[in-house]
Amino acid sequence: MNEKRVQYVDVASGILILWVMAFHAMNGSKVFGATDARVALPFLTFSMPWFYYKSGLFFKGGRGISGVKKDYKKLIVPFIKWGAIGYAIYLVMHSISGTLTFESATWNVLHTFYIYGYIPINTPTWFIISLFFVRIIADYLLTRPVSPIVYIIGGLTIGFVFHLVACPWLPFLIANVAMGIAFFMMGYQFHKYETRKWLFTVCLIGYVCFLLFGTSIVGHHRNVLLSGYFLLWPVFAYCGIVVFNNICRWMATLFSRFTHPITFVGENAITLLVSHALIYMPVLHFSTLSPWQTVGIIFAGYAAILIILFLFKRNKRV
Repeated sequence: MNEKRVQYVDVASGILILWVMAFHAMNGSKVFGATDARVALPFLTFSMPWFYYKSGLFFKGGRGISGVKKDYKKLIVPFIKWGAIGYAIYLVMHSISGTLTFESATWNVLHTFYIYGYIPINTPTWFIISLFFVRIIADYLLTRPVSPIVYIIGGLTIGFVFHLVACPWLPFLIANVAMGIAFFMMGYQFHKYETRKWLFTVCLIGYVCFLLFGTSIVGHHRNVLLSGYFLLWPVFAYCGIVVFNNICRWMATLFSRFTHPITFVGENAITLLVSHALIYMPVLHFSTLSPWQTVGIIFAGYAAILIILFLFKRNKRV
């Protein structure tokens, strides 16, 4: 949420938001059958933890009510705006399908918001609600005379307990905020060590070993174990984050002239996060094509969003 741009962070953000958009399309189209795309292609599955981690990089505690207002403007306002657009599309989709009822337009929507933390059809916006609460809670916790390491352990413990004890009547927000705080605090506390060669080496070995011998992956939104072991997931994610951030630093330094398209995407990651479901959800709802054909149409829609966003930003600067 820092106003000053950091190029390697924008590079990383751009790559990871494109991955998020891609795996949503691939998962919805079931291009890997019953296998989750994050398991089939595990290389960037630390994407959601990275966005919490990134938020911790630049966080300054003790912001008070002014910080809450700033976060409300940057997170909740887009949630409401894009959620309203998504809800309108949701109503149109059900009207076309002949499934629009009072219950589907009201109670089902309220239930989805309570349990899942988003307004249909804008599924990915659960993240900005979660991040909003993570930042508010973190602001308070960092005023206490307690090491952030305690909060990391506490957040992971809460997430693990929710993994063990299924509570279908509790919102997923509780577990994903707890896990979000853990990754946020990792970024806040440990980002300064990222460039140390010993840490990079250890994390690179760990990351490669996970990929070779079996990844442990948790779907952050629903706190659901997709593969491996729950308590190894934070280790895999942290190793991936450290390795990835260093690679993006090198890219930003050595290939700065060629990273502008990716940094543009990274600078607009929140906009892409809250808007891309407006493409893939309707396509998935109506498509009768093969999985990869459906993905192709979705990717074309994503390209249209990026072009429109680029033209809008360019005109705004003129």
